[in-house]
Amino acid sequence: MNALRGCLIALHIFGVVFWLGGLLMIASLLARVPEEVGLPKERFLGVARGLFEATTNLGAAITIFLGLLLILTNPPVLRQGWFHVKLALVAVLLFYHVRFYRRIMFLEENPSQSTRREYRVIHGMVSLLLIAILMLAVTKPF
Repeated sequence: MNALRGCLIALHIFGVVFWLGGLLMIASLLARVPEEVGLPKERFLGVARGLFEATTNLGAAITIFLGLLLILTNPPVLRQGWFHVKLALVAVLLFYHVRFYRRIMFLEENPSQSTRREYRVIHGMVSLLLIAILMLAVTKPF
């Protein structure tokens, strides 16, 4: 059972990297949209949407599915405080995930309605969430 759990953890981490890597790339792409005009702006938005649909959604699904399997293989983790904080931070990441989707949809209709600063802040927030979640998962502080 330990080998199976180890494989699940490794694949769960892969899903996290895939998911958050996609979110960070989308933030970087969308930060460039306000500077572009015409066809390049449309291309940035098209790439952001494709990346979201192909990479970010898949990474989130892998992460959540394998996270649930990991909980099923170790139910006592649900009684640990650090895990509750981790789940709350994952909920915040899901909020940003949905926000990116809505933002991409909005920008496809209104491409001039964004600011570079907005996406730099989101990029920083997603990065901080990643660091916090990793610290909690590795150190299990309380």
